[in-house]
Amino acid sequence: MSIVNVIRANRGTSAHLLGNAMLLGIFMLLGGGLILITGEVESSKLARMVWAGVYCVTLLCAYQTSRALLYTIQRNASCMLLAVLCLLSIIWTSHRPSTVSASIAFSGSTLVAYLMAIKIEPLRLLRIAAVGVFILVVINFLLMLPNFGNNLGSGIRYSGFLPHPNMLGRLAGLGVVLFIVLTFSGEFPLLLGSVGVVMSGLLAVSSDSMTSLVAALFSLVFFLLRRMIGRPIGTGHIAVSVWFVICLSGLVWVNWSMLIEYAFGLMGRSTSLTGRAGLWSGVWDAILNKPFLGYGYAGFWSGERLITKQLLDAAGWSTSSAHNGLFDIALHLGFVGVAVFAVGIWRSLMTGLKFAFRRDSVLAVILLSLLCYLIILGVTESAYMMRNSIYWVLIVVCSVYLRRLRDGEFLNATIDD
Repeated sequence: MSIVNVIRANRGTSAHLLGNAMLLGIFMLLGGGLILITGEVESSKLARMVWAGVYCVTLLCAYQTSRALLYTIQRNASCMLLAVLCLLSIIWTSHRPSTVSASIAFSGSTLVAYLMAIKIEPLRLLRIAAVGVFILVVINFLLMLPNFGNNLGSGIRYSGFLPHPNMLGRLAGLGVVLFIVLTFSGEFPLLLGSVGVVMSGLLAVSSDSMTSLVAALFSLVFFLLRRMIGRPIGTGHIAVSVWFVICLSGLVWVNWSMLIEYAFGLMGRSTSLTGRAGLWSGVWDAILNKPFLGYGYAGFWSGERLITKQLLDAAGWSTSSAHNGLFDIALHLGFVGVAVFAVGIWRSLMTGLKFAFRRDSVLAVILLSLLCYLIILGVTESAYMMRNSIYWVLIVVCSVYLRRLRDGEFLNATIDD
């Protein structure tokens, strides 16, 4: 090999390593790593400068790959349409300063996700995301060790370096899902995956975030059952499965009140969902005041102080989100935003189910398992349309990858028997 070829190979290797390092850094920022340096991100000038730098690089990359970006957006437009609606909501927002800064951040986060899905192969991206989550999990776990027994005790909610235990619970649940699905698929080292699952599980328990645990459980049950089947499922199997689901749903519907009381009793929770029921009642009334376009992105909690005060007084606790993904979207962008989000997610889920059950795509199974976790997480958490958030970025990435899978890419990734 000539010296010129050696230099070119080294340059290619260096560029690849640099790209991986940059991607790892972005995932750590999205997962909350910046909080270690700046504290509360929303009020930190340093954090805003960091994200401004990320957005500038993103715009440069978008310009360089504009043709591929526009093609991808045309094929999967719902997420970018939500970003455009957020920017347009500056016109009708209840609090323009909040909406201007927040909508720019959300649009930047969405563009970052689209570029990731265009420029990076899916399994490589998910591996790097898992490494980023692993590092954050290790840091939180090490911080817990000095008071390990007490942090796992009853009534204690550990938050690590994150501002709230629920934030740690979401991250830990994501870690459990990523480590298990990638390790079982042979895409993540067994030792690191096993250690990551143990640490993430302990952090999820210590945070006492029941939503994260339930979401992770549902996601992993789907993944493990699909892997155990090991072959395509024909129409006869689907018919039997549908029949079983209908029968089971009927039994659940008839005995709903008894089941819900029993389930929440086992988990040590009240049927008010830790005060969320009262909050949701007030949020729903607020949504009906501006049902079509909402209060503007991030405009409600800052711009409708009288309504929010009455709402929080009635709920009996303080918060700055609806603790439900769809309710949050309705507050941001009304039922128009909810419809755009729901249609996009529905199409992604249907594509994932088709390839996971009929064509044996291991990539579809991984993406669908991850998407299930993120969607279920939004039932009692504000996990959708979050700016500078790993959860929103992964929702966009999974949706775009599933669309690319539908268009004929990645079809060589099949389940190993």
